[in-house]
Amino acid sequence: MADDELRKDQEPETEQNTEPEQRPETEEEWPTFDWKDGIFSAQQDGGDDADATRVVRQDAPQPQPEPEPPAREPKKKKKHMSVQATILTALAYLLGVLLVSYAIATVSWNFANDLLALNKEELTATITIEEGETVDEIAANLKEAGLIEYPLLFKIFAAFTGKAEDGKIVSGTYELTTDMDYSALLTSIGPQSPVRSVVTVTIPEGYTMAEIFELLEENEVCSAEDLMEAAETEDFDYDFLDGVSATGASRLEGYLFPDTYEFYMQASATSVINKLLSNFETRFDEDMQARLEEMDMTMEEVMIVASIIEKETDGQDQKDIASVIYNRLSESNTETNGYLQMDSTIQYLLDERKETLTAEDLAIDSPYNTYLYPGLPVGCICCPGLDAIEAALNPNETDYYYFYLGNDGTTYFFSDYNAFLVFRQEQMAAAGTDSEEDDTAAGGEDDAA
Repeated sequence: MADDELRKDQEPETEQNTEPEQRPETEEEWPTFDWKDGIFSAQQDGGDDADATRVVRQDAPQPQPEPEPPAREPKKKKKHMSVQATILTALAYLLGVLLVSYAIATVSWNFANDLLALNKEELTATITIEEGETVDEIAANLKEAGLIEYPLLFKIFAAFTGKAEDGKIVSGTYELTTDMDYSALLTSIGPQSPVRSVVTVTIPEGYTMAEIFELLEENEVCSAEDLMEAAETEDFDYDFLDGVSATGASRLEGYLFPDTYEFYMQASATSVINKLLSNFETRFDEDMQARLEEMDMTMEEVMIVASIIEKETDGQDQKDIASVIYNRLSESNTETNGYLQMDSTIQYLLDERKETLTAEDLAIDSPYNTYLYPGLPVGCICCPGLDAIEAALNPNETDYYYFYLGNDGTTYFFSDYNAFLVFRQEQMAAAGTDSEEDDTAAGGEDDAA
């Protein structure tokens, strides 16, 4: 027991005395670093090892604990599809692929049929393309006529091939069929079309420009309005037009040569007029040009004379009519003092032709009025034919100054004015016509005074 009590007295009281023992201020104890253990320990001078170690460890920087990694969600177990579900999914995918492929193949086949004109019902349609129509409008017309099914595809093809560029589609009327693929359709509505509708038109001699335009409109060649606008505004490059005195559309009067033509239906106004002018240029040949030089006249003067000849007679006595005109225009003429006094020039100024001219008609102030103004009118009064032009170039040599169309249909010519008046009075009396009603400065159609 003594030994036990002795040991108990020697053991430090860890529970009751926890504060380290105060050492004299004169004796400072420094801890040492144990490089092996990585801790500080008290100096081996007999101090309390436990207390020193505790102090040193409290003062030394403590290592920071590493952050714990975020907790991971537990992996979900993959659900394994049943064999039946797998098969159904595969079949659905395969069916979708087949449906898409079928749709693409069907659309492609339909496009190919339309593009290449395959398996189409036989159909012929007349298509009219107006001047200035767009590809969109043309495609819509072709669709409406049953010639194509897909206007958008047609427009894409036209743009891709360049067949819709300026000048490659021409206005007109065309006979098109479902046997034509897109390329053939575009070629057929172009300038080299083999299926463009053609109409034959005969322009009578002596028709005025306005009458010619109306005739062309009646035959569906071109509208009279478009033709008149082109006549007035377009610049037609022909030498014989350079010296023409008339202006505007009237400058073409006399030069639209009367003949039988084949015109494209719904053609452009400019192309139609060019065709008429070109024919005149061809018909007025080198012999006629040489004759102009012999007569010391211009083409305009000869054509004006020819137009008057054409309107004053039916063609049986054109060269005698020509001689009357030239005699009245002669500087040595004292019978008429240079006045033609031709009723046909007055009729040209009227909206509608009259059987008998009135005093008011003869008083119309116009450079075409040969009763008011001496010499030739300012321009032609119709489009004369070849015979009238030949008569103007080769008149008979006579001393006639007057002519009158008798009741028997024959034209009678006179050198003396009094003789002319007597004959006319006799004809009127025989026809039962009041001479006073018809006395318009001693002149009427098919007579001159």
